[in-house]
Amino acid sequence: MRAHQIMTRPVTTVLPGATILDAANLMLQRHISGLPVVDAGGKLVGIVSEGDFVRRAEIGTQHKRGGWLKYLLSTRSHAADFVHENGR
Repeated sequence: MRAHQIMTRPVTTVLPGATILDAANLMLQRHISGLPVVDAGGKLVGIVSEGDFVRRAEIGTQHKRGGWLKYLLSTRSHAADFVHENGR
């Protein structure tokens, strides 16, 4: 099997300035799992995929923890989760 046999055409893209919510909605509307991110000239600058939306504060999928649980978790683990959920 080759990539062209499973890819969606025409290719749907987003600009770097698109919001995460806009990209997620576009993927849901088009029933696709990833979006190439292209600049104004059409040059590929990145890819957004379903995995990028897991545990994101912007769309309300961040990890919900009770206040007591953060004391049981290591500081490193808590910090890594925060960066993943809120990082740019």
